[in-house]
This record gives sequence, structure tokens and C-alpha cells, in this order.
Amino acid sequence: MASNKTAMALGSLALGAAFVAPSAPKTGAKTGLRAAKPQAQAQASAGAASTAGAAVCTAALLVSQGRKAGASKTAAIALRAFEQELGVQAPVGYWDPLGLARDGDVEAFQRRRSVELKHGRIAMLATMGYITPEIAGKFPGYLSPSTGLKFADVPNGLAAISKVPAGGWTQILLYMSWCEVSRGAGSDIASGRPGDFGWYVLTSADPEQKKKKLSAELANGRLAMMAIIGMFYQDGLTGSAWGDWANYADSPLRAAAPDFSGELGVTPPLGFFDPLGLSKFDDPEVAAQQFKRRRIIEIQHGRVAMLACLGYIVPEYFRFPGYCSPSENVAFADIPNGLKAAPMVPLIGWAQIVAFVGTIEILNLQQIQSDVLGDYGYGAFGLPYGKKIEDKEKKMKSLNAEINNGRLAMMAIIGMFFQDGLTGSAWGDWANYADSPLRAAAPDFSGELGVTPPLGFFDPLGLSKFDDPEVAAQQFKRRRIIEIQHGRVAMLACIGYIVPEYFRFPGYCSPSENVAFADIPNGLKAAPMVPLIGWAQIVAFVGTIEILNLQQIQSDVLGDYGYGAFGLPYGKKIEDKEKKMKSLNAEINNGRLAMMAIIGMFFQDGLTGSAWGDWANYADSPLRAAAPDFSGELGVTPPLGFFDPLGLSKFDDPEVATQQFKRRRVIEIQHGRVAMLACLGYIVPEYVRFPGYCSPSENVAFADIPNGLKAAPMVPLVGWAQIVGFVGVIEILNLQKIQTDDILGDYGYGAFGIPFGKKIEDKEKKMKSLNAEINNGRLAMMAIIGMFFQDGLTGSAWGDWANYADSPLRAFESELGVQPPVGFWDPVGYTRDGDAETFKRRRETEIKHGRVAMYATMGYIVPEYFKWPGYLSPSMGLKFADVPNGLAAITKVPGNGWAQIVAFAGYYELFVYKFNGTPGDYGWKAISSPDAEVRKRKLSAELANGRLAMMAIIGMFFQDGLTGSAWGDWANYTDSPLRAFEAETGVQPPVGFWDPLGLSASGNLSDFKRRREVELKHGRVAMFATIGYILPEYWRFPGYLSKFLDVKFADVPNGLGAFSKVPALGWLQIVGFAGLVEINIYNEQMNDEPGNYGAGFLGLRSVGIMNTGITDPEVRKKKLNAELANGRLAMMAIIGMFFQDGLTGSAWGDWANYTASPLRAFESELGVQPPVGFWDPVGYTRDGDAETFKRRRETEIKHGRVAMYATMGYIVPEYFKWPGYLSPSMGLKFADVPNGLAAITKVPGNGWAQIVAFAGYYELSVYKFNGTPGDYGWKAISSPDAEVRKRKLNAELANGRLAMMAIIGMFFQDGLTGSAWGDWSLYTDSPLRAFENETGVQPPVGFWDPLGLSASGNTSDFKRRREVELKHGRVCMFATIGYILPEYWRFPGYLSKFLDVKFSDVPNGLGAFSKVPALGWLQIVGFAGLIEINVYNEQVNDEPGNYGAGFLGLRSVGIMNTGITDPELRKKKLNAELANGRLAMMAIIGMFFQDGLTGSAWGDWANYTASPLRAFEGELGVQAPVGFWDPLGLSADGDVATFKRRREVELKHGRISMYACIGYIVPEYFKWPGDLSPKLGISFESVPNGLAALTKVPGQGWAQIVAFLGTYELFINKPVGDEPGNFGKGNLGLGFLGPVTNPEGSRR
Repeated sequence: MASNKTAMALGSLALGAAFVAPSAPKTGAKTGLRAAKPQAQAQASAGAASTAGAAVCTAALLVSQGRKAGASKTAAIALRAFEQELGVQAPVGYWDPLGLARDGDVEAFQRRRSVELKHGRIAMLATMGYITPEIAGKFPGYLSPSTGLKFADVPNGLAAISKVPAGGWTQILLYMSWCEVSRGAGSDIASGRPGDFGWYVLTSADPEQKKKKLSAELANGRLAMMAIIGMFYQDGLTGSAWGDWANYADSPLRAAAPDFSGELGVTPPLGFFDPLGLSKFDDPEVAAQQFKRRRIIEIQHGRVAMLACLGYIVPEYFRFPGYCSPSENVAFADIPNGLKAAPMVPLIGWAQIVAFVGTIEILNLQQIQSDVLGDYGYGAFGLPYGKKIEDKEKKMKSLNAEINNGRLAMMAIIGMFFQDGLTGSAWGDWANYADSPLRAAAPDFSGELGVTPPLGFFDPLGLSKFDDPEVAAQQFKRRRIIEIQHGRVAMLACIGYIVPEYFRFPGYCSPSENVAFADIPNGLKAAPMVPLIGWAQIVAFVGTIEILNLQQIQSDVLGDYGYGAFGLPYGKKIEDKEKKMKSLNAEINNGRLAMMAIIGMFFQDGLTGSAWGDWANYADSPLRAAAPDFSGELGVTPPLGFFDPLGLSKFDDPEVATQQFKRRRVIEIQHGRVAMLACLGYIVPEYVRFPGYCSPSENVAFADIPNGLKAAPMVPLVGWAQIVGFVGVIEILNLQKIQTDDILGDYGYGAFGIPFGKKIEDKEKKMKSLNAEINNGRLAMMAIIGMFFQDGLTGSAWGDWANYADSPLRAFESELGVQPPVGFWDPVGYTRDGDAETFKRRRETEIKHGRVAMYATMGYIVPEYFKWPGYLSPSMGLKFADVPNGLAAITKVPGNGWAQIVAFAGYYELFVYKFNGTPGDYGWKAISSPDAEVRKRKLSAELANGRLAMMAIIGMFFQDGLTGSAWGDWANYTDSPLRAFEAETGVQPPVGFWDPLGLSASGNLSDFKRRREVELKHGRVAMFATIGYILPEYWRFPGYLSKFLDVKFADVPNGLGAFSKVPALGWLQIVGFAGLVEINIYNEQMNDEPGNYGAGFLGLRSVGIMNTGITDPEVRKKKLNAELANGRLAMMAIIGMFFQDGLTGSAWGDWANYTASPLRAFESELGVQPPVGFWDPVGYTRDGDAETFKRRRETEIKHGRVAMYATMGYIVPEYFKWPGYLSPSMGLKFADVPNGLAAITKVPGNGWAQIVAFAGYYELSVYKFNGTPGDYGWKAISSPDAEVRKRKLNAELANGRLAMMAIIGMFFQDGLTGSAWGDWSLYTDSPLRAFENETGVQPPVGFWDPLGLSASGNTSDFKRRREVELKHGRVCMFATIGYILPEYWRFPGYLSKFLDVKFSDVPNGLGAFSKVPALGWLQIVGFAGLIEINVYNEQVNDEPGNYGAGFLGLRSVGIMNTGITDPELRKKKLNAELANGRLAMMAIIGMFFQDGLTGSAWGDWANYTASPLRAFEGELGVQAPVGFWDPLGLSADGDVATFKRRREVELKHGRISMYACIGYIVPEYFKWPGDLSPKLGISFESVPNGLAALTKVPGQGWAQIVAFLGTYELFINKPVGDEPGNFGKGNLGLGFLGPVTNPEGSRR
């Protein structure tokens, strides 16, 4: 037996040698293989020892061959044997994971391929057999007439097997046998053509075409085999491969499993997660056993993965010294990282690894632990002598953490393996892996057709990857051609969807079938309408095009078949290859969009019945199909209307649908009623409870039962029985029957369901009341859910948060790091389990991360100003000065340096940072203290600074990666990719170059210019469109737009309404004209300049009207920039016009003219008053329902009345209260009841009952609606005169609105300050009073805390902030003095003798930063630290700012020993210091800003001649008292030409405005005599003054005005010289007046 195994092993090696032979042909390989078998059998008798020796020698030879550098790269491998055979396709290539073809037997390979093709064909037919009967229906008639079995009786899927009769199965088997035998078994294999049985559709005379077709069939068959397996699985599992999951209640997926939610490894946020159902067994004991086994395996795998991840990462930075195998002379440094290491490790090394793993597995890891899984009795890290974790809870916690880390590591190692296999490395820079398989065989397609930004070449599936570059290029071209063809078809299909909505061919599609084009619906519905012969013509036409024209792969320009534009044989061809490529690229991109669009249209068409049009028109859409119309039913109210997103009311049977709708509506009413009672039950017990006992026998009083969810366990069992019994009686006797009458929810009872209550007899009123009840019930259901949630979360659903001290949200409120203004913040819920140890661990981790981030932030900033002298690595000759700042430093630090960093961090982590119970406190004096409060304050400050530093370092990393630096001036980053197109056309101030989407990030100039050209065209179209909106308001062409259709220009409405009037031929003319301009005029740019087509003004040069353009490049660029800016405005304007037109029916004119606008619905109703008019921003009235509007208005009036009473009820008790008793029985006087919200707690329960009864009486009996909202016959606000009544009600409504706003403000102020009315000084108990007597509270502001930082009332926090404010103020006062003093005096001598820097050499202000030497900065920082730690270290008498150190802290150094001992005087001094410090903080900010802006923060403005604000101070228009004023900085770039252009525009605008002002004023006193238009009979006298004149001036008058202005602008206003506003035409531009020759006079 052993010898046989050995012989087989040696045979395998011999087979490997045969396949590895460098030049062995296929036939040779096959022969060698077959010869190897008897040879192996002969050698088997030679004995196991000699065979094993030969095998080991052969294996060693092969391994050494694989490891030798420079080994032959031409050697083939066994997997290469069939790479060119049928079915080997990208992206997988040749794939044989089971090694079925490793024997090299060609005949066996072809037999398997043939079988695969057959199986695929059967699977494709089977898949269609599953799907087709679901969609297309079933055959008519009988499957078996003799047995009376119809096709319709046969179910779909596996269930059909039991229905097909025996004779049917016989026919199926005979047919399959005939197909199998008729061609001859294996005839296709014998011919060497698997799957080729001569069927024309799947064969071809061309071998390549035949292989291509069979390969496509093979791929489809593979998909079908996967699909049919899935269908069988789903069918067997759920009873259907195509249906609704909800119907399969007996599916095994619904089974039950034991509860593992508390087991090891079940951690938030996922909890217990078993999507594959691996833990589901019928026997719970087996389930638990299997769960433990899998968990142990998961722990082991996680540990291996964590070690594997370390093994990937560590060797990048550190390797063991010496040899991995001295005998093989293999050093550790010679072994590459990652997967490449496998062949480098010697055989004995693998043996040691396997033996070690086996020992661990067999001796330690085989037993399933019964107590703590994954615990094998070892210490930390599995070290036998390590310290064990004795505490079981802590052990479980550690194992949970280990499981989670292991899960992450398993994901990470899979990613590393994948990246390693893909790129050759799992760690490093992609740019370094030049030999990655992703860069290997495939040619570079980045410059090919269709590769356009922003994606570039995009091939995520690797479809273009082949070992043979020639094959790769061929396949790329084939796919690109297919993409072009698909895009062309999709573009035509999109047009075919859109055009028939507006135009159809006249006549017949099929005269013989009497089918007119007009009879064929648009979209998918057209398919069954087109006759069979029509489909034959379509298929034949497509086939002809495909076979005759589109089969050949072009070798030069893909997609070019020698035709002209649009594929017209006689169309003008594009001869220029570059232009042709550009056009094809544009076509590919448009085709890609069209493919996406047509998919969307198909989807929308299948969903709604149309892919183009108004949803309201598609009444026969399947979304509207089976369900009856419930839009008028009970509960369907605006603004939502009928809302059924889940389709619960959709049934095939309308009667069933109606029945189910009524059932659900009744249930909704019942749930709403219960929810309303539940809401009352939550709120009422906060204010009043029943007296006496809930259960006398149990001695439980009503007062003993807490409110909310806590009441559930307090109610005795018999009480629950009574509740359940009562609900059951109501449900069984009254609520079980679905009403068949008209009104749902009406059980014959009166109001509130009281049997003897007054019923609502009026059906309309009853429906209205039920609708209101449904809406209130819906709100109550939402409210009660919120109350349950708040109750479960905080312990109460009603009350003050401060009272709920036992809420789980309070768990860690007093812990370290909980600081205002956020307080305790845990949005992810990490601490919801209340585990204090876990909280402290996370807090400690946060402090450590913050410390690292603070060091990192300093490490970014400090090297900008100071670097260590000398060498970072003397052995490598690397100086500190050579290491760049930021991320770039990572590549410079040597390996030993990283080892030192890691070792230092590890030392601190393992030995110094010993946790002592207080997070972050490791005994360092600077951030520790014997006083717990002081220590906590220091650590809290450190934590806050660390959080800021973590945010800062992330921002620095991002900025560094983006611009190459995290600290510096943007102007220095000239090589930033954001700089790409800053000088191009269209880059104008104030925005400059703006590309937020990064469309130009690729730096491709051609793409940039193409986009700019498109923007210019869009702008031109938008400018014409804007003019086309405005002009027809004043003038239209005379005559007919279409004489044939009798449509005049005057009949075409303006705006979007014109679409419906323009005839089809008119649209064709528009499209044809646009195409002519695009193809013939806008076809080629001059000098590669976007927007310049050499066609002159408006393109007229192309038709011979104007032959000259702008020849000066600068002037042309200036004009194009102006056009671009105007076009951008026009694009915004036209979008606004479209929106306004769609909203109001017009985009231009007087709002008063648009009486048909839907916004006009209720403009004359009660409550519509100036200045707002009718205002309905939410659109409540868009449905136009007058009854609903009146109901809302009536409700508003009632609310206003209540609010007016409430407002009066707040104000009056401040001045007057009723005498006597509010409740004599309780001894409660009116004078005892406080004002405002505090009164709620004083009013007794009976008082509330009286209030509710009184309000209910008024609502039910007095306020009877009579058709006029708010008019209940009260004389004071009623009148027989309708106008007077309306005026009174309008006044009341306005007052009520004010009162609603007022009462809300009063409630807010009352809740905030304890009173809504009175003198602020009286409310001493307001929380805003907390710190009014503290240091720093001074008039006129008093105590001012707009951010509410002191709202918590925490005195310690307040004093800490005040102390910080004092320190900041002191620093700022010194800084302010440091700005001012050097203007008048400086220290004599040297600042740094060593660097030869004198004090007089240091500039003042921000400029000093660059002059102070590094050691000077160290002295400053050291001095500040000394003051902070030793002088400003502890307050005296807990008084902010008082450190007992005397004036300027000099007492601490013995110069001044006394301070201010009088507390009042000291407070006064500190207050003065605080006020001065506040001024100094504002002053220093202003100085910094002024310094950065002008170069100085102190001095005479006249001295700052270099300021950019000086640029144009001597120019025209700069006059006293303002001088040069440019608050927007439009001239900050210093461009004189731009400045003068703006000044010239300003002069022109000013001249027009002067004329316009005169034109407003003069007609008030004088008008021209005679007629403005004799033809129209319009005199000057009849033209009104002002804007109203616009409607009187005739169209020709406007034409004259525009022509006059255009003539002046184009021909008269030609600038003379370089002086804005001087056009050489004399005063006022009149040529007959002499010009001003004196330049000063002209300027004046």
C-alpha cells in the first residue's frame, strides 16, 4: 500500500516535470503523460525507500528551481494546458480548481466541455421554464386530453413533477434520447468541436466566430446552471421560486433556536448574529454543543489571524537578525514579506511550523471547555508562565475583546491576502509595485477611445486582462465596439420613447392589418401591437446592419464604418482623425447616459405604464390597478391624501380590497382611541389622582401607584383581570363586526362612546368628527410611542429632566471628561450597559489618544520654526534638517528610528502607564495632584485639549495629503493640483478658479476647454431663452406662425405654455436650425480657444453679414469672459423663470394679473390681511377645499381666543387677584395661587375638572358653526352687516395671532426665569441669577452668558472659566502693549549676540515671528510654562485671578511681598483688570487682523503705501470723504484694466440712472404734446408715469429704444485713450457739443 502511494506521488512528480518542460508541445505533453503511467507502475516495485528518495530529490529540485533568481520565465505550467480552448474567458481565464484537467488528456477535456455545454443548454431551457409561465402565461388547451389535464392545471416549479402523466415523461425521455443519439454520441468531440452540432445559429464557417458564439453560449449556460440551482433551492425551501415570502409560513427558515444572546462573543451593536442559521438544531443540547464548538474555532482562527496580521506588518519595519536556515544559507532578511515568503521557507521550516501547530492543537486545544470558552489555563498571550486572569467576569470581558479583535483580524488578513495576490504587497505604496499582476500583461488603454475623465480607464472586473497583449487589445476593441453599438441603440431608443409623445408618422404602420401609427401606444405597450411581419422587418434590418457592416473589428478608429454623421452613407465624413476621436468619445459618453436612461424608462414604464408624461394621466398604471379608489373614504385627509406606501389595500378582488380597507380603518380608529386614553393616562396623574384605594384588599392606594410604565407591576392581579375583562367585553360585544354601512367606527353610541350621550345625526358632521378623531388618534399613537420611549429611557415621560436622578443616562454624568456645554454625550450608546470598568478603560484610551494627538500636532507646527541641530542618524549621514515636515517625514526616518519609536511607546504602554483606577493619572506632578478635585480638573482640561488635537491632526493629515503641507501660505503651493487652470478663460474675480466637484483635477487641458466651450454654448442658449421669455411680454411677430395650421404668433402663449402650441413641423425646424448651427457654425474653434468659432458677432460672419471678428486676443478673451459671466447669470435666470412659470403660470409680469394661479385660492377669505396677504407656505389649501379651509380658520380663531384669555391671565394677576377662597374646602385662597406656570401645581383636582367641563360645554354646545368661521352670534364681534362682521373677525384673528405668539414667549420666559411678567430684579430665584455677584459681573451688561455655559450652576466650572478669562486678558494686555511700545521705544543692544540679531532689527507685529530665533521661542515657552506651573498654580481663597503673588506676580520672586488684603478692593481691582483684559482681547484681534491686512497694526494710514488697498487711490471716482472704498475687494488683484472697465460701466449706469431719474420727475410737470404712436392712437399724455408706462409703450417703440441703445453701445461709445467715460463725443455724448479738452476739467 505504501509503495503504491509512493509510486503515485512519483508519477505525479513525473507528470509535473512533463508539464514543466519548457518547449514541450501539447501532443508531447499528452504522450509523456501516458508514458509516465506504466513507468510509475514499473518503479513501484523498486521499493518505498528508493521511491521516497527520488520524490524528495525531485521536490527539492523543483523548490530550488522555483527559488533561483533568473529562472526561465518561458516555462509553462500545468494550468496553462487548455488556456486557448473553448470557454476560457475573462475575467477568470482558465479555471480548474479541482484539477480535473491536470492529466493533460485533451479528449477528456473536450468531453467535459461538451457535457458542460449540454448541461448549460438544459439549464437555460429550465430557467426559462421557471420564469416564462409566471410572466407570459401557459399554453392553452390540454396537456393530456385523455386524462383531462390542462396546461393551466400544472403548477410552476418542482410541484409540476407530480402532475405530468407517465406518458408525458415517456415523451420527454424519448425526445432527449433522440437528441442525444441522432447526431452520434460524441460526434462533436470526435470532430474536435465540443458543442458544435451544425445548428446555423450557433455555428459559422469562420472558426473565430463559431468559437465566439459557443463561448457566449457557455457563459450564459454557466449563469443558467447557477440560476436553476438557486431556483430549485428556493422552491424546495419556500414552495416557490417566484412569489411572496410572506405566504410560506412553514418554511424551515422560520424555525426556533436556543437563545445565545448572553453567550461569549455576543456583543453590541450586532448582538447575536447568525444569518446562516448554523446554530439551529431540533435538539437544544446539540445546538448548545455546536455553538460552543464553533465559538472555540472562531477564537482560535481569530488568534491565528491576529498573529498573521502582525506577521504581515512587523517585517515591513523590523526583521530578526541572522539566519532563518543556516544550512540553506537563508537569512531572515532574504525572505520577502507576505505570500512570496512561502516558497522561500525551507522544507524543514514548514515541518517545524506544522509540528508546532499540531502539538498545540492536539495537546491543548482539542477539549471543549464547559465553563469559559477559549480558556486553556494559560496566562496573557497564551504564555504558560504568564499571570492568569482569575476573575471570571474579567476573563469573559477579555475573551470578548479578543473575539472582536480576532474578527477584525480575520477580515484584515483576508484583505491583505487579496491585496498581496493582486498587487504583490499588502502594505506599501501602489506606485512601487511595478511588477504587480495589475500592471502585467494588459496593454495600456488609458489613451484609447472612450477613456475620458473623471473616471479615466475603468475596468473593475478586469475584463481587459490577458496574458497575451495582442489578445487583450483585440478583446478591448471588441468590447468598445459593442459599447458604441449599444449606446447608439440606446440613444435611438430614448428618442423613440420621447418623440411619439409629441409627433407620430401619419398613415399606416401595417395597411394589411389596418394598424395606423397613431394606434400604437408609446413604450413597452407597443410590443404586442406591432404585427409579426413588422417584427420580422425590424429583425431583418438589424441583422443586415449587424452582418454586412458591423462585424469587422476596425484597426484604426473604433466605431467608424466609413459612413458620415448619423451613419448616413452620403453624409459628410469627419476626415480629421483627432476630431473623429473626439466625436466618438462624445458619442460613447452620450450612449452611456442613454443606456442608463433607457433602463430607467423601461423600469418606469413597467411600473407606471409610461416613461414620459404626467403621473395623473396614467389611470391604468399597475400602481392604480386592482384596489378601489379610497381617496374619498374616512380618514383620507390633506395634506397627504390617501397614503398606502406598503400597498396594504391592493387586492385583485375589489370587494376583498374594500372589506380589508374597512377592517384596517376600524382597527386604526380603535387604536387611536386607546392611544388618546393612554396619553391622558400619562399626563393627568402628574396633576391629579383618584382619592382612596385602588385595591382595599391589597392596601394599595391610587396615590401609591407611580406614573407611566412603573405602574404595571404595582397594579394587583385582580386589577389586570378587571382591565382585560372590560376590554374583552367591549371588543366582543361591540367592536368585532366590520361595519357594512356608510360610517366606520360608529357603534351607535354618543360622544366619547357614552351610551346615553347625544348622537350626531348629521352624516356629514359625523364623518367630519370621525376624521378629526382619526387624525387626533394618529397623533396620539405617535405621542404614546414617544412617551413609552422616554419613560423607558429616563424613568418618566413627563417632567423635569433634573428630577430623574436614576435614569440610565445619568450613569457617568459625574465622571472624568463630562464637561459643559455638551455634558455627558454618548450618541452610539457605548455606555448603555452601565459597566464602569469599560467606561474607565475607554476614557483612559481617549486620554492617551489625545496625548499622542497633542504631541503630533506640536510635531507638525514646531519644525516649521525650529529643528534639532546635528544628525538624526550619524551612521546614515541623515541630519534632522534633511527630514521634511509632515507625512513626507515617514519615508525619511530609518528603520532603526522606527524601532526606537515603537520600543519607546511599548515601554511607556507596558511599564509606565500603569492604570491605578483613575483614567490618565500616572502620578506625573504637572497633571496630578493629591487633591482629587484639582486632579480631575487638570485631567478634564487635558481631555478637552486632546479632543481638539485629535480633530486638528486629522485636518492636518488631510491638508498635507491634499496640498503637500499642513502649515503655510496657500500661495506657496504652486504645484498643487488645485492650481491647474487658474489663468484660463472664465476664471474671474471674486471667486477665481472654482471647481468644487474636481472635474479638472486630472489636469487635462483638452477636457477643460471642452467643458468651457459647452458652458459658453449653454450660456448663449440661456441668454436667448431669457430674452425669449421677456420680449413677447411687450412685442410679438405679426402674422402666422403656421399658415397651414392657422396658428398666429399672437396665439402662442409666453413661457412653458408655448410648448403645446408650436406645431410638430415647427419643432423640426427648431431642431434642424440648432443642428445646422452646431454642425456648420459651431464646429471648430479658432486657435483652440473656447467659444471662438471665427464667425463674428452672433455667428453672422458665417452667412456673409459681418465678416470681421475681434482680432486682439486680450480684447477677445475679455469679451468671452464677460459673455461667460452673463451666460452664467442667464442660466440661473432661466431656471428661475421655468420654476416661476411652472408655479404661477408666468415668469414675467405683474402678480396681480395671474388670477388663475393656484396660490390665489383663498385670497378674499377671512384672515387674509396686509402686509402678508394670503400666506400658506406649507400648502394646506392647495386642494381648494373651501370647507377644510373654513374649519382651519375657525380653529385658528378659537386658538387665538384662548391665547388672548391666557395672555390676560398672565398679566392681570400681577396687578389684581380675586378676593376670598379658590377652594374653601382646601383652605386655598386666590392670593395663594402664584402667577404663570407655577399655578398649575396649586389648582386642586376639582378645579381642573371644572375648567375641562366648562371648556367642553362651550365647545359642544355654544360654539355651533354656522358657516362663518368664528361667528357664534356674540354681538360684540358680530354684526348683521357682513363687511363689518368680517372686519371685526379679521381684527380678532390678528389679535389672536399676536396673542399666540405672546403666550408662547410668556411660557418660554416663565419656564426660563420663573416669571413672564414683571421686574427682572424681583426674580432672585431665576437660574440666570446663579453668578450675578461674582467677579467680572459689571454694569452696564451685568451677568451675560448667551451660550448658557453656566446654566448648570456649577460654581467650580464658573470660577475655572473666569480664571482662564483673566489669564487670557493679562496675556492680551501684554500683547497689546507689545504692539504699541516698539513704535516708540525698543531695547538697546542684541536680541541674540550669537546670531547677530539686534532688537532694532526685529519688525513690529506679526512680522516679528520670522526674526525671533528658535532659542528665543524656547525661552518664551519655558518662561510661560514656569509662570503657569509655579506662579499661576493655585488660587488663594478660591478667588479667580488671585494667586497671592502680588503685583505682576512679583511677590513670588521676592521683589514685592504684599498684595491687596482688602477683599472688596481686590475684587474691584480684579474687575477692572477683567474689563481691561476684555478690551485688550478685542484690541489684539483687531491688531492681528489689521496687521495681516495692511502690514501694521499701529500708526498712520498714510504710512502704509504698500497696502493692497492703495492700488487705485488716485483713480477717477475716488473722492472725499470716503476716499477709495472697495469693501468686497473687487480690485484686490490690482488689475488696472479690470478696474477701469468697472469704472466705465459705473459711469454708464450712472448716466442711464440720471436720465431715468429725470424721466421719472419731468413727466410729473411736463409731457410731450402730440402722439407717441399715431398709428395706435397713443398720445404722450395717455402714457402713465413710472413702471406703469412699460405696458403702454408699443412694441415698435421698444424696438426703437433697443436699437438706439445698441447703436450707442456698439458705434458711438468707443473709448478715447485710456480714460473711463471719455468717448470723445462732447458733453453728454452729444457730438455737436464741443468736448472738454482740458484733462483736469474733463476729470472734474
